[in-house]
Amino acid sequence: MTAKTKMRIETKVCNAGTLDGMSGGILLIGLGVLFLFDSIPFFPWILLVAGLSSLPSSIARKGLWGGLEPFIWMGGLAVLFATGHFWPGILILVGLNILAEALARPESARKSKAKRGLPPDTYNEEYFGDDWA
Repeated sequence: MTAKTKMRIETKVCNAGTLDGMSGGILLIGLGVLFLFDSIPFFPWILLVAGLSSLPSSIARKGLWGGLEPFIWMGGLAVLFATGHFWPGILILVGLNILAEALARPESARKSKAKRGLPPDTYNEEYFGDDWA
């Protein structure tokens, strides 16, 4: 398989229009399940369905972190509303969000920290010498 053929296959699978269609299908299936079973309350679980249906298209457009963040919040809020444990649950939800951000956020989106009061990425040994380190 050549690189050109492989690139065509990858772009075909990750086409935004295809993933938008998947999102619409997931939304309709989720709504159908919510309306089908009377034992499942509609309100809190519609949040989970909305988060789950936005997952494919937002991952395709914004990357893994851009797709996971709204899903974690919508799914977490659905669970919190269903269980009624808001105060400890919101701490867990924020913690999950921070963990997912640390694991899934691309390296290019992370900012480096300033060293010794200097602007980020300006400290180096060649410029200042070893005695500053």
